[in-house]
Order: sequence, then structure tokens, then C-alpha cells
Amino acid sequence: MINKIKDLMRIKELIDEINSNVKSHSDNVSSMKKEIDELKKQLSEINSGKDAFLSNLDENNAELKEMKESLRKEIHEFSLLKSQLHRKIIDKFEEELKSELKVCSESLKSEIGTYNEIKERMNSMLVKINALGGEINKFNEISRSIKKEDFELTKFAKQLLEMDREKLELMRKIDTLERLIAKMRRSG
Repeated sequence: MINKIKDLMRIKELIDEINSNVKSHSDNVSSMKKEIDELKKQLSEINSGKDAFLSNLDENNAELKEMKESLRKEIHEFSLLKSQLHRKIIDKFEEELKSELKVCSESLKSEIGTYNEIKERMNSMLVKINALGGEINKFNEISRSIKKEDFELTKFAKQLLEMDREKLELMRKIDTLERLIAKMRRSG
């Protein structure tokens, strides 16, 4: 009997333990259910966000296609405008160049007469310069003869300076001798 009571007590402990485990598992299941519900909610939010993102992406894609087409048209128009502008610039440049060349050629024609006149004057001036060259040669010969005489005068002036220097040297010596004689008289 005691064994039966012990067995019953053990069974009761086992049942309590099982109940405790069942309760623990039930709590865990309940907690997991809450987490699963939370995950479902988050997943639902993510799906709605994804749908909004995809919708926005589709809209942006459509806008990008429109912009791309618009840009393609603008580039084509710019290319046409560039070629037209290039042609206009070349035409304008050619027109300006023709007018400038015309003005320059007319100016050149008028200056040719002036050039010929100046050339004639230069030729007459060359004749005068050649005549003047002969006169300059005469002056050169006169200057050479003056230089020779000048040199002779310079030589004479040097001789005078040398003589003057010798005279001064002699006067100093005389002065020194006179002082020496005066000294000798005083001492003698």
C-alpha cells in the first residue's frame, strides 16, 4: 500500500511536472504566437511599403522614359541648330572677309602711287647722298691732317710739362740747399 501511495505520489509529481511543462510550453507557444503575429504585422507593413515602392518606381520609370525621349528630341534639335549656326557663321565670315579684302585692295592701290612717288624721291636723295659722300671724304682728309698736327702739338705740350716738372724739382732742391746752408751758418 505504501508502495501504491508512493507510486501515486510519484505519479502526482510526474503529472505536476507534466502540467508545469505543459504550462511552460503553453506560455512559450503563446509568446511565439505573439511574436508570429508581430512578424506577420511587420511583414504586412513591409509588403505594403514594397508595393508603394514598386508603384513609385513604375511612376519614376515612366517619367524617366519621358525625360529620355525629351532629351533625345532636344539633342536632335541642338544638332540641327549647331549645323545651321555653323553654316551661318561661315557665310558671315566669308562676307566680312570679302568686304575687308576689298577695302584693303583699294587702300593698297592708292598706296602704290604714294610708294612710287617715295621711290623717286629716294632715288634723287641717293644721288645727293653720293655727292655728299665726296664732300665727307674731303672733310676726312682735312681731319687726318689736323690730327697729325694735333699730335705734334700734344708732343710739344708733353715736353713743356716735363720741363716744368724738372724746374720744380730743381727749385725744391735749391730750397733744400738754402735751408741746409742756413742751418750750417747757425751752427758754425
